[in-house]
Amino acid sequence: MGIANFPGKRRKSLKMDPGSAMKLIITGATGFIGRNLAVSLARDGHEILATGRALGVGNILGAAGIEFRPADIGRTGSLLEVFEPADCVVHCAGKSGDWGAYEQFHQDNVIGTRNVLQGCIRYGIEKLIFVSSPSVYFNDQDRLDLKEDDPLPPRQLSHYATTKLISEKEVLAAREKGIDVINLRPKAVFGPHDNTFSPRILRMSRKRRFPLINNGRAVVDITYIENFVDAVRLCFKAPEEAWNETYNISNGEPITIRDWFEQMVSVLGKEFRPKNVPVPAARAIAGVMELAGHFPFGPKKPMMTRYSVGYMARSMTLNIEKAQNRLGYGPSQNNRESFSVYRQALLDAKTPRRRGNGT
Repeated sequence: MGIANFPGKRRKSLKMDPGSAMKLIITGATGFIGRNLAVSLARDGHEILATGRALGVGNILGAAGIEFRPADIGRTGSLLEVFEPADCVVHCAGKSGDWGAYEQFHQDNVIGTRNVLQGCIRYGIEKLIFVSSPSVYFNDQDRLDLKEDDPLPPRQLSHYATTKLISEKEVLAAREKGIDVINLRPKAVFGPHDNTFSPRILRMSRKRRFPLINNGRAVVDITYIENFVDAVRLCFKAPEEAWNETYNISNGEPITIRDWFEQMVSVLGKEFRPKNVPVPAARAIAGVMELAGHFPFGPKKPMMTRYSVGYMARSMTLNIEKAQNRLGYGPSQNNRESFSVYRQALLDAKTPRRRGNGT
């Protein structure tokens, strides 16, 4: 059932006032991006209602004074039970990655987004910030300085990108239902609590030699999590004419895959020992890994897929002028500062906190 036919009664919305504390609902708050947003925005003084599936992380958020309500984004009833009137929803929940059945991606990304829109309609929430992905630009060719209105591939090359693009179109069409939307496409977000990219880098660093596709020559953009949090903060202050638009977000400082991975390995406290893997060889290896992943005794998820090979072999950089001009976005931390802050955050997380002596 699409949002156009949703029978829920529309309730009066809270009026978003960027100059004061707001009531914010964050979906996917137990994931990497959502968790960082929940903690940072709560520190800003906003009232946060966090939803997600991972009860362990939810308990951590609760201990930090953030209200957590478990919910399955793909189940309409589950999500509507935890929604309530708010100033804005920041929709981070969904399934990412380059492996899995299309049905899984469609349920979490498309149906999940429709459920969020239905929740907004039912409770009169008039502002929605959607976390999408620049994966929708990828066509297995080098693409540099991409702008938001540059042509997209006629066919998306992954289930993730396919379902993200469907969701983008539906949230941007929600304006007709009285919901203003900002659609964000952050490139390669990294930082504390990353449970996808950093673990994969760590696994690869444990090998005798770190495989670098095409010697890591591709040039890409990356985004430190705090820069992305800043972008979301700016959305709250954005003028009406800046809404119902799409914005690229990054550190604004392209980097080669080789330099990026070398910095990440260093941050994780490992030695970087690169080994060049030509693209044809990488694709062949990835094909074997994918085949093994289909067998019951194989790995649950291949370490490398043919899609990820292409994504790492091709250059992709984003033009962020639109976010700079309309949202006032400017990365507060460049690449060097981002890696330094991330390294310190990991060190702090490993250091046990001392109990006070009561004096």
